[in-house]
Amino acid sequence: MRVSPRSASDRRSEATPSPVAGSEPSSSWLGNVVKAWMLVERFGRDAAGLSLLILAVLSLLGMTSLSQGSLISPWGLLLKRGFGLGGYGLIILLAYLGAQILWGHGGSAPIHFLKRFLSLEGALFAWMAWLSIMEGLDLERAESGLDGGIIGWALGTLSARILLPPLNILLWFTLWVGLTLIGLGLWERALAAVKRWVEQERQRLVTSSPTEAVTQAPSPSAPPSPSPHPAPGAVPVTIVNPGRDPRLPPLNLLIQEETNGVDEERILAVARKIEQTLAEFGLPAQVVGYRRGPTVTQFAVEPGFIERLGPDGQPTRQKVRVSQISSLNRDLALALAAERLRIEAPVPGHSYVGIEVPNSTTTPVRLRPILESETFQRLRSPLALALGRDVSGQPVVADLERMPHLLIAGTTGSGKSVCLASLITCLVMNNTPEQLRLAIMDPKMVELARFDGLPHLLGRVETEIERMLAVLRWALTEMDQRYRLFEAARARDLNAYNAKQARKNQPGLPRIVIIIDELADLMMSAPDQTEHSLVRLAQLARATGIHLVIATQRPSTDVLTGLIKANFPARIAFAVASSVDSRVILDTNGAEALLGRGDMLFLNPEVGTPIRAQGVIMKDSEINRVVAYWHQQATEPQEAPWEALLQEDDNEADDLLEQAIALVRRTQRASASLLQRRLRIGYPRAARLLDELEAMGIVGPAQGGGREREVLLPPEEDDQDTDPDEETA
Repeated sequence: MRVSPRSASDRRSEATPSPVAGSEPSSSWLGNVVKAWMLVERFGRDAAGLSLLILAVLSLLGMTSLSQGSLISPWGLLLKRGFGLGGYGLIILLAYLGAQILWGHGGSAPIHFLKRFLSLEGALFAWMAWLSIMEGLDLERAESGLDGGIIGWALGTLSARILLPPLNILLWFTLWVGLTLIGLGLWERALAAVKRWVEQERQRLVTSSPTEAVTQAPSPSAPPSPSPHPAPGAVPVTIVNPGRDPRLPPLNLLIQEETNGVDEERILAVARKIEQTLAEFGLPAQVVGYRRGPTVTQFAVEPGFIERLGPDGQPTRQKVRVSQISSLNRDLALALAAERLRIEAPVPGHSYVGIEVPNSTTTPVRLRPILESETFQRLRSPLALALGRDVSGQPVVADLERMPHLLIAGTTGSGKSVCLASLITCLVMNNTPEQLRLAIMDPKMVELARFDGLPHLLGRVETEIERMLAVLRWALTEMDQRYRLFEAARARDLNAYNAKQARKNQPGLPRIVIIIDELADLMMSAPDQTEHSLVRLAQLARATGIHLVIATQRPSTDVLTGLIKANFPARIAFAVASSVDSRVILDTNGAEALLGRGDMLFLNPEVGTPIRAQGVIMKDSEINRVVAYWHQQATEPQEAPWEALLQEDDNEADDLLEQAIALVRRTQRASASLLQRRLRIGYPRAARLLDELEAMGIVGPAQGGGREREVLLPPEEDDQDTDPDEETA
């Protein structure tokens, strides 16, 4: 499997951790303010916020002369003369700052908060200068507490010596409005709205050109066929991306990614707490950097040295062992108040330990930015998969053609079905039905049923056990048939065969991806048949272009047997309950420390070490738009190629029923295990045979407790042979 654009080790080496604030002297005065702010603990913030609120109230009383005193009266007079009407604006700013500090909003992102406060303060001074200019820069009015006070008069007078009166008025008015918008957070919203409008107008103008627009009208040679499902809405039109097949869905069917700002204050606090906690256990270490991802931030911890007395009594320096740091997993999680914490010791290719701490807010990972990224485009594979983003925010992609099969496991609600939906969407976004066919099996009946009607589908989404087993049997037959075609064409694999067919102007064979959402249901119902089919396909189907993607929420050894795991080297582990489950999936610990909701460990067989990533999440509206696009392009749905096998099974059912009646009457015993052993069938078939025998009045109802059913027919008089099973009963 190829991890694009580079191998995991290269990508990690290039994703250099960002230096943590506080690990080296800051050259910015703003950074020094943040550091000083961080030294103030909770009670200090409360005291500062309360003090500012009290100062605002006293200032209001002084300016309005509602209260007088030796301190309030001079302070109110100073505000009137210095600020004029701007004094009331200053009071509002003091109250706003105090409330933000007291309620903790100012501590979540101090740099952002400080910028907004300074912007509002600048807007106040600009308003004061503008008021003074509009009243003719009258010093007597300023000294009496009108207009912008002495400060506003001074600012306006200073600028009036340089600019003409109209430009002077325009300057301060523009500063007042602009800084107010920035301080209230409206500037970013206005820019975003303008950007969206410009993009919409540009797209409208470009797509209005008939030479560059993708038309959604059906081909005139084929009349439009009714869609099997009503389209949820009109499919938007977009321009064709360079190098992208115009028959494929446009990327604007998918939504863009959302971004959250970096909380530098929290990162600094966590880094300091990590160093303090390790120091308390006698392990000196330094946080030298960090890498922030959508879900977690990985802190780069460089082990320090411990001084010990040597045999000669002289002090010697010994490096802190990596195992000593990794053994403090729970202590660090307690100190950081983290739900789960994972330690990568050490980070491959680097001389530090990675401590992964959950972010306060999770950034959703969307499919479209990954499809547009250079990382994905560099794969140049029809079976390229967009998996998510790693701990540094870089795209994690893989090539199913090189894997060649994928195993996904995790507990309920950890993100398996969402991952499968995103993988299916990724495949149909980049392949036409002539290039790729899908066989989807969903025992849960609801998660993947939304893809019913896709022209890529072979038949429909299968939900019954017997039909799923028929899909696997058909896949084996298709694999053998393709090998016979390759032998006749003297081709070694699907790519070589399709290239020879193209030179003869003949159609090639599509790739086939078989997706199973819950393997445990199949393994519990027909373990031998399921394991045999999966193992044989995994061993031989790669060259024929048949690939498997299987998922299970039960990562136990009876579901993920040794033979299955040996043939699925590429694996994705979502959150699991224990380290035992993690070792079943990945052969190593780590998945038990994941956070759920798409947090995964991806084991790339070409790298060997699991890569942590946040999986892609798809909105229902995105999937509906993609499915609706293909519905408009689809022709009549084709019959499932395994229907013939199911008809053969129905013909065999009559023979099996006669054999079951004879067996039950001869042995005077009726149980599913007996029918399985003697007729060599699976449990679902045996259970259905018992129900049919009960309906025919041959056996009684189930008695529970694992007991056999009562046989209502008398034994045949001419057959008194004793059955071996009867002797052992």
